Amino acid sequence: MDNEIMKVKEFIRRIPEGSTRPFLCKCEDDQLYVIKGMPSLPPKQLMAEWLAGCLAKALRLSIPDFKIVEVESALIEFVPELKGQLRPGYAFATKFIPGAGAITFSQAHSNVETPSQKRIYLFDRWVKNADRTLSPLGGNVNIIFDFYNNRHYLIDHNLAFAHDEDEDDFDMHVYSKKHRNWLFDIVDKQECEDELIAAKSVFQDSLEQIPEEWRLEQPEDNAEFIAFIEDTLDRANGIDFWSKIT
Repeated sequence: MDNEIMKVKEFIRRIPEGSTRPFLCKCEDDQLYVIKGMPSLPPKQLMAEWLAGCLAKALRLSIPDFKIVEVESALIEFVPELKGQLRPGYAFATKFIPGAGAITFSQAHSNVETPSQKRIYLFDRWVKNADRTLSPLGGNVNIIFDFYNNRHYLIDHNLAFAHDEDEDDFDMHVYSKKHRNWLFDIVDKQECEDELIAAKSVFQDSLEQIPEEWRLEQPEDNAEFIAFIEDTLDRANGIDFWSKIT
Protein backbone atom coordinates (compact mmCIF):
# COMPACT_ATOMS: atom_id res chain seq x y z
CA MET A 1 0.00 0.00 0.00
CA ASP A 2 1.24 3.50 -0.71
CA ASN A 3 1.67 6.32 1.79
CA GLU A 4 -1.27 8.33 0.46
CA ILE A 5 -4.02 6.18 1.94
CA MET A 6 -6.56 8.46 3.56
CA LYS A 7 -6.82 8.29 7.34
CA VAL A 8 -9.94 8.11 9.48
CA LYS A 9 -9.91 11.20 11.67
CA GLU A 10 -13.18 11.16 13.63
CA PHE A 11 -15.65 8.59 14.96
CA ILE A 12 -19.30 9.68 14.63
CA ARG A 13 -21.42 6.71 15.73
CA ARG A 14 -22.01 3.02 15.36
CA ILE A 15 -24.51 1.96 12.70
CA PRO A 16 -26.85 -0.61 14.26
CA GLU A 17 -28.23 -1.94 10.97
CA GLY A 18 -26.56 -4.95 9.42
CA SER A 19 -24.81 -7.95 10.89
CA THR A 20 -21.38 -6.25 10.88
CA ARG A 21 -22.62 -3.09 12.66
CA PRO A 22 -20.09 -0.80 10.93
CA PHE A 23 -18.93 2.63 12.03
CA LEU A 24 -19.83 6.04 10.64
CA CYS A 25 -16.66 8.11 10.56
CA LYS A 26 -15.20 11.24 9.03
CA CYS A 27 -12.00 10.91 7.01
CA GLU A 28 -9.30 13.37 6.05
CA ASP A 29 -11.35 14.70 3.13
CA ASP A 30 -14.02 15.78 5.68
CA GLN A 31 -16.52 13.39 4.11
CA LEU A 32 -18.50 10.72 5.97
CA TYR A 33 -17.80 7.05 5.36
CA VAL A 34 -19.15 3.75 6.61
CA ILE A 35 -16.13 1.89 7.97
CA LYS A 36 -15.70 -1.89 8.19
CA GLY A 37 -12.64 -3.66 9.46
CA MET A 38 -11.29 -6.47 11.57
CA PRO A 39 -12.36 -8.14 13.79
CA SER A 40 -15.98 -7.66 12.62
CA LEU A 41 -14.97 -8.68 9.11
CA PRO A 42 -12.40 -11.48 8.76
CA PRO A 43 -9.74 -11.21 6.03
CA LYS A 44 -11.69 -13.24 3.47
CA GLN A 45 -14.67 -10.92 3.78
CA LEU A 46 -12.55 -7.78 3.54
CA MET A 47 -10.94 -9.11 0.38
CA ALA A 48 -14.34 -10.07 -1.01
CA GLU A 49 -15.78 -6.64 -0.20
CA TRP A 50 -12.94 -4.88 -2.00
CA LEU A 51 -12.72 -7.16 -5.05
CA ALA A 52 -16.48 -7.36 -5.57
CA GLY A 53 -16.70 -3.58 -5.25
CA CYS A 54 -14.01 -3.09 -7.88
CA LEU A 55 -15.77 -5.48 -10.25
CA ALA A 56 -19.15 -3.80 -9.66
CA LYS A 57 -17.60 -0.42 -10.40
CA ALA A 58 -16.00 -1.78 -13.56
CA LEU A 59 -19.44 -3.02 -14.64
CA ARG A 60 -20.73 0.53 -14.08
CA LEU A 61 -23.23 -0.61 -11.48
CA SER A 62 -24.51 2.01 -9.06
CA ILE A 63 -22.29 1.63 -6.02
CA PRO A 64 -21.17 4.29 -3.54
CA ASP A 65 -17.59 5.48 -3.80
CA PHE A 66 -15.35 3.24 -1.72
CA LYS A 67 -11.71 3.03 -0.74
CA ILE A 68 -9.21 1.54 1.64
CA VAL A 69 -8.50 3.81 4.61
CA GLU A 70 -6.19 3.72 7.60
CA VAL A 71 -7.37 3.63 11.20
CA GLU A 72 -4.63 4.85 13.54
CA SER A 73 -4.05 3.46 17.02
CA ALA A 74 -4.55 6.91 18.56
CA LEU A 75 -8.15 7.03 17.33
CA ILE A 76 -8.91 3.61 18.83
CA GLU A 77 -7.43 4.66 22.16
CA PHE A 78 -9.33 7.93 22.18
CA VAL A 79 -12.76 6.41 21.42
CA PRO A 80 -13.93 3.80 23.96
CA GLU A 81 -16.62 2.51 21.56
CA LEU A 82 -13.93 1.38 19.14
CA LYS A 83 -11.77 -0.61 21.55
CA GLY A 84 -12.01 -4.28 20.75
CA GLN A 85 -14.46 -3.50 17.94
CA LEU A 86 -12.14 -2.05 15.30
CA ARG A 87 -8.44 -2.79 14.96
CA PRO A 88 -5.80 -0.24 13.99
CA GLY A 89 -4.66 -0.64 10.42
CA TYR A 90 -6.45 -0.74 7.09
CA ALA A 91 -10.25 -0.80 6.80
CA PHE A 92 -12.84 -0.73 4.04
CA ALA A 93 -14.68 2.58 3.66
CA THR A 94 -17.91 3.25 1.75
CA LYS A 95 -19.08 6.81 1.10
CA PHE A 96 -22.09 7.59 3.28
CA ILE A 97 -25.25 8.45 1.33
CA PRO A 98 -27.35 10.86 3.47
CA GLY A 99 -31.06 10.13 3.58
CA ALA A 100 -30.79 6.74 1.87
CA GLY A 101 -32.47 3.68 3.36
CA ALA A 102 -33.04 0.05 2.46
CA ILE A 103 -34.90 -0.19 -0.82
CA THR A 104 -38.42 -1.61 -0.72
CA PHE A 105 -39.62 -4.41 -2.96
CA SER A 106 -41.79 -1.96 -4.88
CA GLN A 107 -38.94 0.54 -5.33
CA ALA A 108 -36.56 -2.23 -6.42
CA HIS A 109 -38.89 -3.09 -9.29
CA SER A 110 -40.36 0.30 -10.21
CA ASN A 111 -37.47 2.72 -9.53
CA VAL A 112 -34.63 0.56 -10.85
CA GLU A 113 -34.64 0.31 -14.64
CA THR A 114 -34.84 -3.16 -16.17
CA PRO A 115 -31.31 -3.11 -17.69
CA SER A 116 -29.92 -2.33 -14.22
CA GLN A 117 -32.01 -5.12 -12.66
CA LYS A 118 -30.55 -7.57 -15.17
CA ARG A 119 -26.99 -6.50 -14.49
CA ILE A 120 -27.41 -6.59 -10.72
CA TYR A 121 -28.67 -10.17 -10.94
CA LEU A 122 -25.92 -11.08 -13.38
CA PHE A 123 -23.27 -9.53 -11.14
CA ASP A 124 -24.50 -11.35 -8.04
CA ARG A 125 -24.53 -14.69 -9.85
CA TRP A 126 -21.05 -13.95 -11.21
CA VAL A 127 -19.46 -13.23 -7.81
CA LYS A 128 -21.68 -15.71 -5.92
CA ASN A 129 -23.32 -13.01 -3.85
CA ALA A 130 -26.64 -14.49 -2.73
CA ASP A 131 -26.92 -11.89 0.03
CA ARG A 132 -29.45 -9.67 -1.76
CA THR A 133 -32.75 -11.24 -0.80
CA LEU A 134 -36.07 -9.41 -0.87
CA SER A 135 -39.71 -10.32 -1.34
CA PRO A 136 -42.95 -8.47 -0.56
CA LEU A 137 -42.58 -9.94 2.94
CA GLY A 138 -39.11 -8.46 3.49
CA GLY A 139 -35.51 -9.63 3.36
CA ASN A 140 -31.89 -8.47 3.46
CA VAL A 141 -31.55 -6.70 0.14
CA ASN A 142 -28.29 -4.75 0.54
CA ILE A 143 -29.50 -2.07 -1.84
CA ILE A 144 -30.10 1.40 -0.47
CA PHE A 145 -32.34 3.93 -2.15
CA ASP A 146 -31.97 7.69 -2.19
CA PHE A 147 -35.61 8.66 -2.60
CA TYR A 148 -34.99 12.35 -3.23
CA ASN A 149 -32.57 11.68 -6.07
CA ASN A 150 -34.32 8.51 -7.24
CA ARG A 151 -31.08 6.55 -7.19
CA HIS A 152 -30.18 3.12 -5.85
CA TYR A 153 -26.79 1.92 -4.58
CA LEU A 154 -25.47 -1.60 -4.10
CA ILE A 155 -23.73 -2.18 -0.75
CA ASP A 156 -22.26 -4.94 1.42
CA HIS A 157 -20.44 -7.49 -0.72
CA ASN A 158 -18.44 -9.12 2.06
CA LEU A 159 -20.22 -12.45 1.51
CA ALA A 160 -19.28 -12.67 -2.17
CA PHE A 161 -17.02 -15.55 -3.18
CA ALA A 162 -18.10 -17.38 -0.04
CA HIS A 163 -18.76 -20.89 -1.35
CA ASP A 164 -20.11 -22.95 -4.20
CA GLU A 165 -23.73 -21.91 -4.40
CA ASP A 166 -26.64 -24.32 -4.31
CA GLU A 167 -29.33 -24.04 -6.94
CA ASP A 168 -31.78 -22.53 -4.46
CA ASP A 169 -29.37 -19.90 -3.05
CA PHE A 170 -30.78 -17.28 -5.43
CA ASP A 171 -34.45 -18.24 -5.16
CA MET A 172 -35.13 -15.28 -2.88
CA HIS A 173 -32.90 -12.81 -4.69
CA VAL A 174 -34.72 -9.53 -5.29
CA TYR A 175 -34.47 -10.18 -9.04
CA SER A 176 -34.87 -13.96 -9.07
CA LYS A 177 -37.12 -15.60 -11.64
CA LYS A 178 -40.00 -15.66 -9.18
CA HIS A 179 -39.74 -11.91 -8.53
CA ARG A 180 -39.21 -10.44 -11.99
CA ASN A 181 -41.19 -10.05 -15.18
CA TRP A 182 -38.28 -9.80 -17.61
CA LEU A 183 -36.24 -12.38 -19.50
CA PHE A 184 -32.48 -12.43 -19.90
CA ASP A 185 -32.32 -13.11 -23.64
CA ILE A 186 -29.63 -13.80 -26.23
CA VAL A 187 -29.10 -10.07 -26.90
CA ASP A 188 -28.52 -9.46 -23.17
CA LYS A 189 -26.06 -12.36 -23.11
CA GLN A 190 -24.06 -11.01 -26.03
CA GLU A 191 -23.84 -7.55 -24.48
CA CYS A 192 -23.02 -8.78 -21.01
CA GLU A 193 -20.35 -11.27 -22.09
CA ASP A 194 -18.28 -8.34 -23.33
CA GLU A 195 -19.05 -6.34 -20.19
CA LEU A 196 -17.85 -9.14 -17.91
CA ILE A 197 -14.65 -9.55 -19.89
CA ALA A 198 -13.98 -5.81 -19.62
CA ALA A 199 -14.80 -5.80 -15.90
CA LYS A 200 -12.52 -8.75 -15.13
CA SER A 201 -9.60 -6.81 -16.62
CA VAL A 202 -9.42 -4.77 -13.39
CA PHE A 203 -9.11 -7.86 -11.20
CA GLN A 204 -5.33 -8.18 -11.07
CA ASP A 205 -4.76 -4.52 -10.30
CA SER A 206 -7.47 -4.62 -7.62
CA LEU A 207 -5.87 -7.71 -6.11
CA GLU A 208 -2.49 -5.99 -5.88
CA GLN A 209 -4.03 -3.12 -3.89
CA ILE A 210 -5.20 -5.40 -1.07
CA PRO A 211 -3.26 -4.68 2.16
CA GLU A 212 -1.00 -7.43 3.43
CA GLU A 213 -2.89 -7.56 6.74
CA TRP A 214 -6.09 -8.52 4.91
CA ARG A 215 -4.46 -11.59 3.39
CA LEU A 216 -4.84 -15.00 4.98
CA GLU A 217 -2.12 -15.91 7.46
CA GLN A 218 -0.92 -18.98 5.59
CA PRO A 219 0.30 -18.17 2.05
CA GLU A 220 -1.08 -21.43 0.70
CA ASP A 221 -4.53 -20.65 2.13
CA ASN A 222 -4.43 -17.19 0.59
CA ALA A 223 -3.37 -18.57 -2.78
CA GLU A 224 -6.18 -21.14 -2.62
CA PHE A 225 -8.76 -18.45 -1.90
CA ILE A 226 -7.57 -16.23 -4.74
CA ALA A 227 -7.62 -19.22 -7.09
CA PHE A 228 -11.20 -19.92 -6.00
CA ILE A 229 -12.17 -16.33 -6.80
CA GLU A 230 -10.56 -16.52 -10.24
CA ASP A 231 -12.27 -19.84 -10.96
CA THR A 232 -15.56 -18.28 -9.83
CA LEU A 233 -15.18 -15.41 -12.28
CA ASP A 234 -14.06 -17.72 -15.09
CA ARG A 235 -17.40 -19.52 -14.89
CA ALA A 236 -18.71 -16.76 -17.14
CA ASN A 237 -16.81 -18.46 -19.98
CA GLY A 238 -19.11 -21.48 -19.83
CA ILE A 239 -22.59 -22.26 -21.09
CA ASP A 240 -23.73 -23.58 -17.72
CA PHE A 241 -23.26 -20.18 -16.08
CA TRP A 242 -25.42 -18.38 -18.62
CA SER A 243 -28.13 -21.02 -18.46
CA LYS A 244 -28.68 -20.05 -14.82
CA ILE A 245 -29.10 -16.37 -15.66
CA THR A 246 -31.83 -16.71 -18.27
